[in-house]
Order: sequence, then structure tokens, then C-alpha cells
Amino acid sequence: MLSWRLIAYSDEFMIELSGDIPFLWRLSAETSEGYCSVSMIVPCPPETDIKDLTIETSVVSLSVDNTRTEHEETLEWNQEDISLFLKLVNHSQKSRAGHLADTVKVDLTDPAIIEIIHVVAAAGFGVAFTSYGLLKQTGDFFPSHSCEVGTHAALNTIEGFKPCVVVDVDEDDVVCVLMDDIDTRSAHAQDRLSRHDLLLVKRPDILHPEFADSSAKPDGVVLH
Repeated sequence: MLSWRLIAYSDEFMIELSGDIPFLWRLSAETSEGYCSVSMIVPCPPETDIKDLTIETSVVSLSVDNTRTEHEETLEWNQEDISLFLKLVNHSQKSRAGHLADTVKVDLTDPAIIEIIHVVAAAGFGVAFTSYGLLKQTGDFFPSHSCEVGTHAALNTIEGFKPCVVVDVDEDDVVCVLMDDIDTRSAHAQDRLSRHDLLLVKRPDILHPEFADSSAKPDGVVLH
């Protein structure tokens, strides 16, 4: 459960929710091969007579459970989801205001918040690709960037510097969510890595986010 003030919009009016609000994931069958699309659901109180809020993400989950491909599955956010979301929201709000507010107010129509939801979905349900052949050697040319879960960073890729968000750290291994596409054909790999794909890298590969200054926002986001 998340306890905060939440602003959401229906087709015609705004509602404000406060208190303990469950954030949910909905996994819906995408293909017969076991892929499921991932959406975020915010249940609205029955007394409001408003449909639950749905934010569709670009993330596709590969399930080993065949029943998930036949029926929709609803999961409540776990502690890792909540922690990452709060870190990224606090970072976003601090960047805008120059300081952290005493209370957290989340506007689910804000493109920055929707982008954060994509990142949290990718961290929870994505499969990490190997970075072999996709990154340039940093060597002593660029100072590495100290990282932890929720850190904004940059990667020196074969297509230049790309922004990313660190979502898992295990000793020297770091999993990042890409915030920009990478055309990988020159590396004789898959045709493309897309924004919100996961990439497994090493700690020395993590550079300061200013190396990849990007204002890209998610395309085709559907908000119900």
C-alpha cells in the first residue's frame, strides 16, 4: 500500500485520492508464446463511481506460467516496486523544485510520472540483454559514476552516449533500464534495443547522466 495524496483524471473531471492506495500490475495475454503486456492499475473507491485508472506500458513480460497467457493476472506492487518508484519520484520532484517537498503528490497524467511507471514495470518484468559488443570501452577517458538502485546514469554505446536508470546492483553487475533506443545491427546482434529494455552492464560502464542529456518522453502512452 502507498500512503500519499494522488491526483488522477477521468475523461471529464479530476479526482483526488488519499490514504492507503494499492498500486497493481495487470498482466494480459499478448501472444501464444507466453508474452504478456504489462499495465498499471489504480483502483478507484466504489463510492466515486469512476472506473479504475489504467496506464498501459511498453513492457512485455515473458512468463513461464502458461496460465498467465490464458487469463489476465493482477499483482500488487511489491516492496522493490514501491521503493524504486519513490526514489524516482523524489528525484524528479527535487530536480523540478530544487528541494524535496514534505509530502509526496503524484499526478498520474504527468509524463514524467508515466515514464517512471514504465521504468518500474521494466525493472519488475523485463528480461536483461547482454551488453556484449554494444558498449565502448570507457577506460580512463571517462570517470565512472557511483551507482545504486534508482540512480540516473549514462552508457557509452556504439551509437553514442545513452541515458539509463539503474534498477539492480549485484557486486560488479548492474542492470539498467534504457531511456533511449540503440540500433544494434552494427554489432551483429538483435536489430534494436528499445527504450525501457533492460541491459546488463558492469560498474565501470556506468557514467554520469550528463554524458547523455536527453529529454525524450515515452511515445504512444495510453491512459484510461
